[in-house]
Amino acid sequence: MSVGEKHGKRRQITFRIGPICEDRLRRAAALFNMKPTDYAKAIIYKDLGVFEEPLDQRRRSWKQHERKQQFEEEEEQPLEIEKHEDF
Repeated sequence: MSVGEKHGKRRQITFRIGPICEDRLRRAAALFNMKPTDYAKAIIYKDLGVFEEPLDQRRRSWKQHERKQQFEEEEEQPLEIEKHEDF
């Protein structure tokens, strides 16, 4: 039995959040090693008491996540420019 058959058709919702909420959401999600969207969805499910539905069916590649994180860290570091004297 597929998820659609068991729980009905899935819906997508969107909402806007302010900068303070965004900052707190990012920090809270990082504590659980989750993306902010996944954490927000988990909190909504918890508050509504819906524990039977799966949070997400997609698989997350941890190697891809590590590469992205490494790339972001490299971008944050200032570039060192070597000075060469011309003869």
